[in-house]
Amino acid sequence: MAQVINTNSLSLMAQNNLNKSQSSLGTAIERLSSGLRINSAKDDAAGQAISDRFTANIKGLTQASRNANDGISLAQTTEGALNEVNDNLQNIRRLTVQAQNGSNSTSDLKSIQDEITQRMSEINRISEQTDFNGVKVLSSDQKLTIQVGANDGETIDIDLQGLTGFDVTENGTKIGSAIADKAMVKDDTGTDVAFDLGESFQTGGALEKATLVSGKTKDGKEGYYIQTTDAATGAKTYATAKIDDKGVVTKGADVTDVKDPLATLDKALAQVDGLRSSLGAVQNRFDSVISNLNSTVNNLSASQSRIQDADYATEVSNMSRAHILQQAGTSVLAQANQSTQNVLSLLR
Repeated sequence: MAQVINTNSLSLMAQNNLNKSQSSLGTAIERLSSGLRINSAKDDAAGQAISDRFTANIKGLTQASRNANDGISLAQTTEGALNEVNDNLQNIRRLTVQAQNGSNSTSDLKSIQDEITQRMSEINRISEQTDFNGVKVLSSDQKLTIQVGANDGETIDIDLQGLTGFDVTENGTKIGSAIADKAMVKDDTGTDVAFDLGESFQTGGALEKATLVSGKTKDGKEGYYIQTTDAATGAKTYATAKIDDKGVVTKGADVTDVKDPLATLDKALAQVDGLRSSLGAVQNRFDSVISNLNSTVNNLSASQSRIQDADYATEVSNMSRAHILQQAGTSVLAQANQSTQNVLSLLR
């Protein structure tokens, strides 16, 4: 090897190795301090790309799990409201059964109708005001879509049925105002008229047709009632009254047709039960979705950890090795720098 002064190849070699050990030491310290094996794309370009895809999926699935929990909350809110509707319908049905008992007086029937009216008003209030995060869940038929996956099309629909206009008293018992004396037996000129049994006559106004029918009162006495028919809707109303043989009405009260009110209520209860069953089923589905999402997130997180996270046993070993090499390199560099001193002996 030539003895030269301008170029110290041994020193350059020592410096190069010292730089390598310094870089290795810095990498090991960075990984140990961050806990990540991949801190930038230069550490592992392919691993960085795979890890980023895992991160996107994990965050998407985590949010999907939150969405599913929101779906459960919405379904629970709706079902709670329907439970109150069901309770009110059950009580309306009980009151309807009570109203059909022949021992009730007109006052009793009016009291029953008042309670039914209040309970129906409460059902309407529940259907109009039940709200979840700004969504009126019972005010109209609608479909809410819940995103339960990290990709397009991974959704679950909640079908909500509005209860607006929910009517269970169409054929129910209703007590109206008392009929004025002789009101139903006057013609347009105000002249009293008498009618044969079964004859029909025009009444004018909202009631287009009325038929006088014979019958008996609750106490078994002979009497009559007038059946009126609305031309627009076809609804029948029975005006209970005491009418003498000359056709004079002395007193009465309007009572709507009570044909099959319990069947109507049973239909309403079945509608509510069907919606509650649907909401219960979708809650179970959301529970299953959440369980599956959590399992998927756990598996993806474990896979990402194996790619991205630092192995502390390995990194501590690498740091110790780099630290020792750096110390040795520093010492060797000092020795290499002294090698040119041997050339000076030739000049003495």
